[in-house]
Amino acid sequence: MDQQKIDVLLSIKVWDPKPWVEGLSQSTYINQVHLWPTEADLSRVSGLFVWKPLDEGVVQKLPNLKWVSSLGAGVDHLVNDQQIPSDIPVTRIVDPFLTRDMTNYCIMGVLMHQRSMQAHWQNQQKAIWNRLSYSSLKVGVLGLGELGGHCASTLAQLGFEVLGYSRTPKQLPGVQCFNGGELNQFLAPLDVLINLLPVTPHTVDILNLDLFEQIKEGAFLINVARGNHLVENDLLLALDSGRLSGALLDVFREEPLPSGHPFWKHPKIRITPHVASVTAPQSAMQLVLENTKRLIEGRDLLHKVNREAGY
Repeated sequence: MDQQKIDVLLSIKVWDPKPWVEGLSQSTYINQVHLWPTEADLSRVSGLFVWKPLDEGVVQKLPNLKWVSSLGAGVDHLVNDQQIPSDIPVTRIVDPFLTRDMTNYCIMGVLMHQRSMQAHWQNQQKAIWNRLSYSSLKVGVLGLGELGGHCASTLAQLGFEVLGYSRTPKQLPGVQCFNGGELNQFLAPLDVLINLLPVTPHTVDILNLDLFEQIKEGAFLINVARGNHLVENDLLLALDSGRLSGALLDVFREEPLPSGHPFWKHPKIRITPHVASVTAPQSAMQLVLENTKRLIEGRDLLHKVNREAGY
């Protein structure tokens, strides 16, 4: 094998792997691209590129593994995977297009709520001309990492009053930032709450009835992070009691969302099928190839994950 090239293994369960296989195969840094599942000899594989959980036993077939990359911004499917040795670096995708698209989806959700678009469409079906009023909103972004920080800053530039919350102190132009023990102060005045937290042991189930009761009555929820942030029954209780006025949900504990799930027909819930921001291979591949080059040259990889922190 050319010492300036590596073998890689792709494990992709949701997307069409063809663009990744074709793009990576053309790289001057990659000797051979394997696609899981395979019976091929994987002993020369140094890089493992993954989206969604690995099958049990995959890593055992990779004695020369030196690096694991998520093919998306999320890494919860990797940080808790006991197959991956603690000394193997894990990286994630940070892509301006991914960030932009997530922000655009959140802006869409905020504006549709502010302008009562659902009510307008219902009025259209009944030929009702009713000029619904709207008011300014206080929008809160829960999580101020790469995605959340960009979302909060962009909403502020659009003229919304924006509050942000993160585990550690952050400063963002136009955003009133809270951290640590200031969660209640962050939540209390909100008209809209956008969840962009990473999944960690501390954030699983964070969108629960206790949190909903700390928000202004009638607030609107947008969840675009992960389904296991949300306690589903608590959301239904909050909506039915009027504590929350509605929810836009793009992520779910079980995906695809089962056909009999109560979310589908709830009048206050809007659903999209995990499409808020989707990795574009042609864009994200540039980062993967840059990290492949860095691995070969013995340099630090970009966007390494702190596996203890979970992001």
